[in-house]
Amino acid sequence: METLCRIGTTVLHGILDSIKGITVVFYLDKEANRKLSQPTTKPLLSGSAPRTKESLSSQPRTPSSNSLASKRIEESKVLKRVLQCSMLNGGIFMLSILFFEYAVLPGLHLFLWYLFRNSTTMTTVWGWMQPSLSLLFNSFWVAPLFLLSKIVNSLWFQDIADSAYKFRKGRPQLIPSISKLIADTLISLLIQILFLLQSTLVKYLPVPVPFACSAIYMMHMSLLCSLYAFEYKWFNMGWELHKRLTYIEQNWPYFLGFGLPLAVLSELPNSIVISGCVFSVLFPLFIISANEATPKVDVCETPLKLFSIVVALTNALFRGRTKPGKAALSQPLTPGGGTNVRGLTPPLSSSTSAFMFQQQQQQQQQQQFRHHNSQKHHHHRSHHRQPSPSPSAASSTFASVQTAAQLHQHQTVLNRPLRR
Repeated sequence: METLCRIGTTVLHGILDSIKGITVVFYLDKEANRKLSQPTTKPLLSGSAPRTKESLSSQPRTPSSNSLASKRIEESKVLKRVLQCSMLNGGIFMLSILFFEYAVLPGLHLFLWYLFRNSTTMTTVWGWMQPSLSLLFNSFWVAPLFLLSKIVNSLWFQDIADSAYKFRKGRPQLIPSISKLIADTLISLLIQILFLLQSTLVKYLPVPVPFACSAIYMMHMSLLCSLYAFEYKWFNMGWELHKRLTYIEQNWPYFLGFGLPLAVLSELPNSIVISGCVFSVLFPLFIISANEATPKVDVCETPLKLFSIVVALTNALFRGRTKPGKAALSQPLTPGGGTNVRGLTPPLSSSTSAFMFQQQQQQQQQQQFRHHNSQKHHHHRSHHRQPSPSPSAASSTFASVQTAAQLHQHQTVLNRPLRR
């Protein structure tokens, strides 16, 4: 009973932490502007000596108004990007779809009803007009804008996360290896897609218990939304994918509550496109909330191993290609940095592909080192031989000999007695 109370309290704590982003976004912007507006020069005291031209030139220059404006724009980017995401996804994309569905089509239907009083004619005309207009609207407006919004949102989400992290935590600590960085990003995308398919399959399982599949589906979506929100922060902290998944599985009550509001609000619309718009409007606030949150850990002793299936499937897909680096991550890292207390998600093969890249680089470096040693040994052997004079040395020697001969001949001419 005590464990259930702790789990319920932690879920509620995660829900409250997820809502903080609505107010924190304005607080971050205000604090950034306040720090930038602080004066950097000290006022002149009454008893101090008057400032001369030399003293003013020796003092450090204060930043100009242009530099302060540029810095303010850089620091205040969080609120700006949040408003841009809301305008693009909610003000342009979602409202255009709602306007077409609930204003344009009903208005045309009413106009046809007024124009054709005969129900048969109106039904025939509306039968081919409504699908044609919907197809044109989805092809030439919804699909291009959907792709554009996905690209722009990914850039803006990253910008919001980086700005919030730099303002609160400092410089991001990314994964040091470029090959590991690329492999981690690609495998993370694959894991998220497979986990989304897994949650969709769970929703339609033939389980006789009512609302059981829906509850399990919401658990999947809540953890996935938490992974989406916290992944920017953990990525800037230098955490690899298996460490992020293990941390969520260990502390699942908190992350279940944190992602629950976003999962519920995104599932309310019936349309997938409208659901994506709602998610894109609310998601920047959850990124800021995740950056400010401090998860409650070690609440439940039993981990929720929902990511193990997709991780095992990913390892099976990459097992044939990553056999040389299979033992690179036999022990997954834990968030505490110590030994693995509870065995959770198996190690991912994303780092094994990075290990293969590192092996190839090491082999190339060894080959270059051997080639350099062979050239050095050949040069060392040629150095011990009797050196042959170079053309420049021979020409300089010949020139010095010729000059000495001319001087000797000139001296002998001067020493001769003059003939009468």
